[in-house]
Amino acid sequence: MEQASFGFTEEVVEETTYSVVQLNSMVGEAVRRAHPDEVWVKGEVQNLRTRNGHTYFKLVEKAGRGERITGRLDVALFSDDAPKVRRALKEVPGAALGDDVEVRIRGRVRIYPPSGQYQLVMTGIDPVFTVGRLAANREQVLRLLSAEGLLGVNGALALAPVPLRVGLITSSGSAAYHDFVDELLRSPYAWQVGVVDVAVQSAGAPQRIKWALGQLAQLDLDVVVLARGGGSRADLAPFDTELVARAIAAMDVPVFTGVGHEVDRSVADEVAHTACKTPTACAQLLVRQVDEFVGALDHASQRVAARGRQRMALANRELDEAARRASRSATAAVVREHTRLDRAHGRLDELARRRTVDLAAHLDACARRVGELGRRATRDRRAALVARERDLVTHAQHHVERAEMRLGRSEAVVRALDPRRVLERGYSITRDADGRVLRATDALATGALVETELAAGRVTSRVESITPTEEEAVD
Repeated sequence: MEQASFGFTEEVVEETTYSVVQLNSMVGEAVRRAHPDEVWVKGEVQNLRTRNGHTYFKLVEKAGRGERITGRLDVALFSDDAPKVRRALKEVPGAALGDDVEVRIRGRVRIYPPSGQYQLVMTGIDPVFTVGRLAANREQVLRLLSAEGLLGVNGALALAPVPLRVGLITSSGSAAYHDFVDELLRSPYAWQVGVVDVAVQSAGAPQRIKWALGQLAQLDLDVVVLARGGGSRADLAPFDTELVARAIAAMDVPVFTGVGHEVDRSVADEVAHTACKTPTACAQLLVRQVDEFVGALDHASQRVAARGRQRMALANRELDEAARRASRSATAAVVREHTRLDRAHGRLDELARRRTVDLAAHLDACARRVGELGRRATRDRRAALVARERDLVTHAQHHVERAEMRLGRSEAVVRALDPRRVLERGYSITRDADGRVLRATDALATGALVETELAAGRVTSRVESITPTEEEAVD
């Protein structure tokens, strides 16, 4: 068998190789050919930032009511197109390009060759769409909160009469912070302000505000203030979110809002306990609340002091009247007891005289009978007579002793009620130069002459110092 040999020649075809930039440029060119005209795109602005005169942000699409992002597009607004966009926004009040704002923008789809980044080069904006979406979103959130009964929950909480413990949510060092704190410092009260330093606008502001409310909910506070400075209607977007509204409704203390916007009310304003136009207005309202409490307290103190002075004056008059009645009663009691004693002495003397006459007559009769009955009978009868006489004398002495005891008790009562006895116990009576009895220090002045009556004499003094009692100091 013969073997045949075959020869094969391989033809090599060299393929084109592109650089990264070339490939990106080719894709970009393909995109330009596919979309030669500008397109309109709608979405929510996030991570807005400016660098070298150019503005960059992401346009995101979210699913339903949640925060889940289902699509993201990089957008660049170069400095050449920025003036046209700003003019368009200025023509519609309330329209603005900012974080968390839903917009409808126009632009060219481009791919940046060095990085292959796909982006939309923005050239225009529909400001009417932006304002309409802001209002629509706001109304939607309000309807939802109203259906759940959350709009009036925080407003139903009672504000403390002296709300000195304040929680403040704002950017520390901002104008809103200084406006609020400086207004409190101008008042004379001892405020305690706990500040949670967060940025209340730009991307992520609703989440930061919710977190700050949660931090303050753990503290013992009287009121929480959510404050920011002035800005466009779009800057208020975080305060129109359902996330912030629910966080406010969940607070156990009143929440005040001062977002620095004179015209529109945000959803946060509707849910909060009290909505103020500015941070300064919030501080002024808190100061006014404390002013009213202090004024009511002063008024009550004045009423209590006046009532106390009236009661003291009435008590002094009643005491003076009681002293006069006691003095008159004591004098009358002494006179009555003396009269009763004189009558008792008179009756005793008359009784003694009558008994003596009766006894003498009886003795005479006995003597005659004794003479008749004999000497022995006379001795017996005389012995009985002596015993009878002793009994009579003892009985008379008992009457006299009881009368003297009653007289002694009456005299003791008279001495106890005698004002001089008060002086003998160590008390004294002080009179001014006109002889008036002094009961308080408010009728004296340094250098005045006073006269002090003691149990054994009088002393004339000159006042060197005056120390009012605690009650007089309160008056």
